[in-house]
Order: sequence, then structure tokens, then C-alpha cells
Amino acid sequence: MFCSKCGNKLNEEEKFCSKCGNEVNAVKTQNNNSMAQSSSHATTGLILGICSIIAWIIPLVGYPVTITGIVFSSKGLGAKNNGKAICGLVLSIIFLIFTLINSIVGAIIGVGMASY
Repeated sequence: MFCSKCGNKLNEEEKFCSKCGNEVNAVKTQNNNSMAQSSSHATTGLILGICSIIAWIIPLVGYPVTITGIVFSSKGLGAKNNGKAICGLVLSIIFLIFTLINSIVGAIIGVGMASY
């Protein structure tokens, strides 16, 4: 491990850099917070991906659920174990396509009914 301020080689147990005095734990805490946030984004993306399995049936609901699922899953790709994010991303993209197809079919049916 190296100091983020001066590049000095550090031991894992050190709390401050022996060369410049920079606090080492502050960097570790920031990295841990970032990883935790990415993990929560991955979980949220997966949940939204699963919800999109049903939400595509009503496009008014399907679009926001799937697009939000894509955003959260994309942010969750930085997580240590990003399998949840990948699964949520794939589900959200697939059901966004289903939502689009459902919208197109509904519009075609609506135009056909209007001509009667």
C-alpha cells in the first residue's frame, strides 16, 4: 500500500504516513464507502430488473422502472461482486425492449380501432 499524497510505501497497520503525515484510514474509508454505495446500487438495479419482468405489461410503468433499473445497475458495476448489477442490467434492457414492443403493438391496435 502507498500513501495517496506522497507515494511513500506504507504498512497495512499504519494510520499515518511516516514521510508526510497523511492519514491513511481516510483513503480506506472513502474506498469502503464507495464500494458499499456501488453494492447498494447493484442490489437496487437487480430489484428493479426483477420488477421490470411485470412492469413491461403497462408501458407507462415499464419505461420508468426499466430505465431506472439500467441507471442503478450501471452505477453498481463498480461493486466488488457485480453479478447483481449485471443481472439487473440484462433484465432491465430485455424488458425495456419488451416495453417498447408493447407500446408499438398498442399504438398499432389503437390506430386500427380508430378506423372502424
